[in-house]
Amino acid sequence: MHGYAAAIDLNLKVSDHWLWAGKGKTIPWKNRMPREIVDILERHGFIWGGKRCHYDTMHFEYRAGLPGK
Repeated sequence: MHGYAAAIDLNLKVSDHWLWAGKGKTIPWKNRMPREIVDILERHGFIWGGKRCHYDTMHFEYRAGLPGK
């Protein structure tokens, strides 16, 4: 989605990604992205990567108007 200019990554200093969490059998979910930022972007049609099983808390995709949004 980044290649189509429909996704952005924000603030690497406070982001977490499932691959960075380790190579164990379970993936411990982590998040340091401020909830206020997530809420604002979601109100404007973005989907947050922190809500995925394979989380990517810096990732936001614009999906307004698509099914499921």
